[in-house]
Amino acid sequence: MKKIVSFSIIFVFCVLLSYGCNSKQQALSERGGIWAVYDRECRKCHKVNGNGSIVGRLIYKMPNFTNTKWQDNVSDSRLIISVANGKGKMPGYKGKLKDEEIVDLVKTCVRSYYQPQEQ
Repeated sequence: MKKIVSFSIIFVFCVLLSYGCNSKQQALSERGGIWAVYDRECRKCHKVNGNGSIVGRLIYKMPNFTNTKWQDNVSDSRLIISVANGKGKMPGYKGKLKDEEIVDLVKTCVRSYYQPQEQ
């Protein structure tokens, strides 16, 4: 029993340590500009990689920004409205962010996760 507990503690520690050393995570905050806004306002739920948390995707129907089918079927205007007014558990950012920042979050950050399939 002690071995299982010890292994579990070491495993959790290693996972947390590797998460803190994620070079993509560090690069996100180093980009500056609108990425600093994404880092501050969006990353907590949507994560650095745009996949969002498992709980968020399953319970709150949070979109996976890397899902090509989702990206193909959602317009910029729909996303801008969702960010401005909020949707589901996501708060609205109208009044908290400038209109230009909301547009840039959609067109720069959310769309940067889009990798169209080659035909």
